[in-house]
Amino acid sequence: MRQTTQILINLFIFTCLNHVLFAQHEVKAEEISNGQQVSRGNLRTYKIPFNDTCVREVAIWTPANYDPKKKYATIFMHDGQMLYDSTVTWNKKEWRVDETADSLISNGVTRPFIVVGIYNDPPNRYAEFFPQDAVDYMDTAYTNNMLKSLWNGELRANHYINWITKELIPFVEDQYAVSHKRADRFLIGSSMGGLISLYGLTRNPKTFGGAACLSIHTPMINFQLMGDDAMRSLVLPYNAYLMKELPSPKKVKLYIDRGTETLDAYYGPYHEVLMQTLSKRGYEMGAQYMTLVWDKTAHDEVSWAKRLAVPMKFLLLKE
Repeated sequence: MRQTTQILINLFIFTCLNHVLFAQHEVKAEEISNGQQVSRGNLRTYKIPFNDTCVREVAIWTPANYDPKKKYATIFMHDGQMLYDSTVTWNKKEWRVDETADSLISNGVTRPFIVVGIYNDPPNRYAEFFPQDAVDYMDTAYTNNMLKSLWNGELRANHYINWITKELIPFVEDQYAVSHKRADRFLIGSSMGGLISLYGLTRNPKTFGGAACLSIHTPMINFQLMGDDAMRSLVLPYNAYLMKELPSPKKVKLYIDRGTETLDAYYGPYHEVLMQTLSKRGYEMGAQYMTLVWDKTAHDEVSWAKRLAVPMKFLLLKE
């Protein structure tokens, strides 16, 4: 009798504990309409709590033949307001994500996937996408000045990545028919979005199976401040961080590129440092790693749209 009672007590505690754990991870999202439209597939947009005082918009694209009985891979893309519809973007340009993804999936080039477009926070984008833990390797005087002048007094990348991992992914995996495997989750971004994609891979290699970093902003600083100071105070220390924290090239997929025109035209020396770091860490061109320089290609959504199929295919090639 005593043993039976103890079993019932343990079962009650276990049930209550599971309920508490589930409640801690339950994400309250509000579906909204924000004007974005797609020409292929379907798009649903949500407001999801981001911290105690604000929410973040997330636009989730699914293929036209989305089947809730299947398990889709997931691509998490930064700057979500720029991905699907040029009629609502600030510069009237877009990544054409829906057209590219639909073509790759419907033609059997890649395995099926959905795209989670995470809206950026314009005033804090630089502070949110700057690799936060790398600051420990950097010149304190230099970064303290940046904290005041460029980062609005606070670095935010760790909160951003933690939010994706602990809030956004559970929401997506609860609401959509997606795989829960690390090898089926990817990050894609451009410019500073490329930096945060690579940072997410270093910070959470057990969560993400790979990343694509288009026109990755290797100078790490505004155009006007590029030069020897940035190389010495930011770029070289950042690469020291990468030397220590990059996951094994055997465990993740990584795509890195840059163009040669507009802002990308200035990336050469900084990009080469990153290439050397990746080489030293064992990244070699092949099934797990790809790096390209796109000649006569600019730093904008039109240019990224034209080559987006390449990293998507690389990350999600159908076996």
